[in-house]
Parts: sequence; C-alpha cells; structure tokens
Amino acid sequence: MDRMELNKVVSEKLKLIRIEFFCTQAQMADLIGISKKTLIQVEKGRIFLTWTATIAVCCLFNDSTILRTAVNGSPFEIVRNISFPT
Repeated sequence: MDRMELNKVVSEKLKLIRIEFFCTQAQMADLIGISKKTLIQVEKGRIFLTWTATIAVCCLFNDSTILRTAVNGSPFEIVRNISFPT
C-alpha cells in the first residue's frame, strides 16, 4: 500500500470511523486538524484527506475495527512502513 491508496481508504472510511468512536463532525475535525467543512467534503467523497490528516487518523484511531479491517492490519504500522520503507 502506498500513500495515495492509504489516503483513499482512510478518506472513504472516515465517516464510519467517526461514528464508531461516537464523535461529532466538529469533534472529529478538531481531533485530526481539519475544518468541519473539509471533513464534510471528505465524508461526501468529494475530496480525500491530506497525508498529514491521514496520519492523524491512523495514529489516533489505530484501534478502530473499521480502519484495521480496511487496511488489513495496524494503521499505525502501515503509516510507518510507508514513511520509512526498508
């Protein structure tokens, strides 16, 4: 998996992750460092998250069942492997 694929997967699952952790849109946006308006655009599938926001989601929601299933493993480990390839 590369950055673009991870961005796409995380962006597509963002709303489900937010619901899984009982976050409002405003709370989730604040947690990952984006505006609520941007979050809404991502949840509607109009744009993808930035790499920085994707890293934030993967680190903060590493225990998400939805995210772990979508990336087939630990989201944090995937970010680390992409960032520091061997």
